[in-house]
Amino acid sequence: MHSDNFEPKAIINQVVIFLLLILCSSVIRGHHSNAEYNFEVTEEYVGEVVDVSWRNPHVRIWLRSTRQDGSEVVWDLEMLTANNLNRRGLSQEMIEIGETVRIAGHRSRRRDSIYMTNMLLPDGTEIRTRGDTEPRWSETNIGFTASSLNQDLYADDGSESIFRVWLPTERIRTSEHTDLPLTASARAVKSSWDSVTDDPQIGCNPIGMPEAMYSPNPIQFIRNGEDITLRLEEWDHVRSIFMTSDTSLHDQQATILGYSVGDWEDNTLVVRTTNIDYPWMDYEGTPQTEAAVVTERFVLSEDERSLDWEATVNDAGTLTEPVLLFTAHYEWAPEVVIQSYNCAVL
Repeated sequence: MHSDNFEPKAIINQVVIFLLLILCSSVIRGHHSNAEYNFEVTEEYVGEVVDVSWRNPHVRIWLRSTRQDGSEVVWDLEMLTANNLNRRGLSQEMIEIGETVRIAGHRSRRRDSIYMTNMLLPDGTEIRTRGDTEPRWSETNIGFTASSLNQDLYADDGSESIFRVWLPTERIRTSEHTDLPLTASARAVKSSWDSVTDDPQIGCNPIGMPEAMYSPNPIQFIRNGEDITLRLEEWDHVRSIFMTSDTSLHDQQATILGYSVGDWEDNTLVVRTTNIDYPWMDYEGTPQTEAAVVTERFVLSEDERSLDWEATVNDAGTLTEPVLLFTAHYEWAPEVVIQSYNCAVL
C-alpha cells in the first residue's frame, strides 16, 4: 500500500462532500435489519484480508481471523454500496489482500458475517465506514465524518424548488422500532422471512416500492414537462410522477415502482402510488398486496436546502390500519451527481 493515498491534500479534496454527509445509524445500516446484526454490541478482530469485492449492492471483505474461543474463521465483512463509500474517499486500492488489519463491527446473529464500522490499516490510518461511529484507534482517520454542515458551501446552482440532487442524512423505518398492525395472514408470512436467503439483492434483483425509497444513496428530481422524473441512484431506478389526476392519459401497468400521481400543497409534493407489483412492503419481510397504496409527502424547507420525506402505506390485505412506514431527512447536495449503480452478482 502506498502511504501517499492518505496525504492531507487528498483528504481536503473530499471536505465538501464529507460536510454534506451527516449520517445517523439508521442511514448507514442500509437495508440490513436488527434481526440479522446485533447493533447493540461492537466486537473487534485482527486478521488477514483474503479477498475484497468492491461492488454494489454491498462492498464485502473476507477476513481470516480467530474467534473469541480460539477457533479459526473467515469473516464476511459487509458495508454500504460501493458508490456510497467512494463518495467518502474510500476505495478498493486502500485495502490489499494479505495485509493484517484490525476491524470493529456488529456480528451477525446467524452466520460468520460482521457489519463493519471501522478498520485500522497497517500504516496507522483508520477507515470509518459508518457515520455514527467514532474513531477507535487512530487520530488519522478517513471515510465517514460527523462534521456539522457548512452552509457557506451551498452556492446557488441555478436550481429551484425540489429539482436538485438530495442526500439522505437521517432515515427511520417504523418496523425496526415498533410492531406493525398486521393481519394474521401477514404476520404468518413475515414470521417465515429469512433475510439471508430471501434478500432480493442476493441475485441483484431490484427492490420495489416503497422500500426502494429507503436508501442511503442520493435521489434527484427532474422536470419533465408538467410531470416529474425522480431518479434513484440505488438500482438505477427512474420513477415517473404524473402531475395530473387524469389517469386515462398514462400507462398504468403494474410495476415494482407502481404508478404515481403527484400534487403540490404549498411547499409539499404529495405523491400517491398504486399498481405496485412487488411482494414486500419493507426489508423486514412485511408482505404487500396489489391493494397497497403508498402516500408520500416531500416537504421542502423554506430556504430550499433540506427536504423531509414520509411514506404512509394503506394495504387492507396486510395492515389493519394505515401505517407511517418510513421517514427521512435529505440535504441538498450540489457537489453530488447520480452515478450508475451497476449491481454485480458475486
